[in-house]
Amino acid sequence: MNTRREAREFCLQFLYHFQLPVFQEQKKSLSQDKTELFERITQFRETLNVSMGSQELAWVSTIVNGILKNSEELETLITKHLKNWKLQRLSRIEHTLLVLAAFELKYQPQTPFKVVINEAIELGKKYSTKESGPFLNGVLDGLARDLGHDA
Repeated sequence: MNTRREAREFCLQFLYHFQLPVFQEQKKSLSQDKTELFERITQFRETLNVSMGSQELAWVSTIVNGILKNSEELETLITKHLKNWKLQRLSRIEHTLLVLAAFELKYQPQTPFKVVINEAIELGKKYSTKESGPFLNGVLDGLARDLGHDA
């Protein structure tokens, strides 16, 4: 894994599983136990046969842990920017992408907000539909403005 984009894609794949009802209890327990979370990330990485350096692995762990700990807050922020949509109606991919990007926009200020939005759009195009790009852009642009990022 050589890029932050690949690390984001790995986060998307890992976090996607927590959208499934069967993993809801694990989501709660992993948010409380960083060691177990790190082990799960490592196992998932091995399952996918993904090469990841220590910096990328640390970044992925930080992002995933932060999302699991702050998921309710992040979903509340996202919901404010869903026009004529309910969070429950979103595809699991779009929901996961929005939570991932919302975390970065709120808790990773060193990453330019335009990069975060663009990465979410590109991953949406890859894993969802072409129409997801404008949708993700609209929601994340409004969220970024609310969080004080300048356009």
